[in-house]
Amino acid sequence: MANQDELIGAARNPWWQAAAAVAAIALVATLALGGFKPAQSKAKPLPQYAAGQRAQSGAMAVTPLRAWVARYRPGGRIEPNQLYLVLQADIENRTGRSFGGHLYLLQDLILVGPKLEAVKADLPLAADDHMVLGDLHPRLKQRVDLVWKLPPGYVYAPAQAFGLFGREYKAKAYLNDAGGWMQDKPKAKFVLPVQDLRDRLVAP
Repeated sequence: MANQDELIGAARNPWWQAAAAVAAIALVATLALGGFKPAQSKAKPLPQYAAGQRAQSGAMAVTPLRAWVARYRPGGRIEPNQLYLVLQADIENRTGRSFGGHLYLLQDLILVGPKLEAVKADLPLAADDHMVLGDLHPRLKQRVDLVWKLPPGYVYAPAQAFGLFGREYKAKAYLNDAGGWMQDKPKAKFVLPVQDLRDRLVAP
């Protein structure tokens, strides 16, 4: 068994400190995923937004517009035995640099699943041409379709909840002391009515 001096030496080792920091970040992220469940403490409930109302996460501003269920992805045609849930929203990058559409957007703007779990979208598409979303540039609003491929037998609700995690800038976010926007706790909840477009042959 390691003696006290060995334990102190290990604690001062930068590699052990780095591993501890990574473990702490993972723990915080894991706990945050449960943040959309009903509060079990005295914490204030999340602010709730409807269609057309703008919410800010730190790194992004999000204005949800509408949600629908269809038998195709936006821009496509009916796909047999498949169902998709789509959230259309205006997204604004509020950071000072461009970031990929798959980065903060898919991690932070989530579907609140049937068991109140955070479910990431499968695809972020540009709403104007239905292409996979590229970079989001600072202060430029982009209309986006987030697409979830629903499992067989999924029963969607007439009103669906989506969640938005916050992001906070840390001057020393990584082991090399570089700064970055780190995911924080849940910031907002969006509740939107869901249009049933299953009878349409092509995207709206």
